[in-house]
Amino acid sequence: MRIALSLFFTLNLLWGQFGQINVSIDDRLLRSSERQKISPIKNDIARFFSSRSWNEDFRNLNIPLNISLVFQGTAQKGGIETFHAQILISDGVDIRFFDKSVQFYYNNGGTIHFDPVIFEPLGSFLAFYANMCIAYYIDTYDFFGGNHSFDQAREIALRGIASDFSKGWNNRMQLLKEISDNKGLREARFAYYVATEFFEKGSPDDALKEYALMFEGLEKVFRQFPTGRAIYFLNAHHRDLANKLQILGQDRMLNRLADMDPSHRDVYLYQINKK
Repeated sequence: MRIALSLFFTLNLLWGQFGQINVSIDDRLLRSSERQKISPIKNDIARFFSSRSWNEDFRNLNIPLNISLVFQGTAQKGGIETFHAQILISDGVDIRFFDKSVQFYYNNGGTIHFDPVIFEPLGSFLAFYANMCIAYYIDTYDFFGGNHSFDQAREIALRGIASDFSKGWNNRMQLLKEISDNKGLREARFAYYVATEFFEKGSPDDALKEYALMFEGLEKVFRQFPTGRAIYFLNAHHRDLANKLQILGQDRMLNRLADMDPSHRDVYLYQINKK
């Protein structure tokens, strides 16, 4: 049944991967001439994400992105003016990437280029995180379905490490490894979305089986991995989980969540005590 549901999702994803893209720029540390040079970058970044197909099999993901780019200054590298910045990329749910080592050059009036073979500091950087976001989303539609996009991100990171703009790329490779190797969280996120689908279709027994698999995945995370990404997941979904598990009469699961996620303990215990 899980395979059939996964195939249903796959067949219904037809068009672009990214939906609404909000880009904010903080250029207060730049000189006036530098601010003028990067003035089109907000629209260029939004266009970069939305104007291409990143994955032929999953096209209608409609991922919303909030991108905050904070410029730290400029430097000369090989006679080229390069910008140094920090960036935060999130979907407003449980995707959150903060990168404090962005280094790139920027051509005012041009487009941001990405070539899978030729490394471009800004285009490759943005493409890396585009693939990370897509992998994270596809994992919720297809069991470990994000592997291909994770592989694409890995190829970009390898080129970045070998490039003249290698700053930060070892950290990005480590981030990729931590997320793609975190099988427990990937299993838990997929099971949660399948359980939600079953619950909404009026199949409580099937939903409970998936919630049990979700807990198995989360317990792997809390035993073996840093819990930051799992906390993002629980921050995003704790109220929905608490409500649905209360309706399903799952006090034991709610107590397990209260132990795993003490920040929202009161939410879980409230659902137990409201009967």
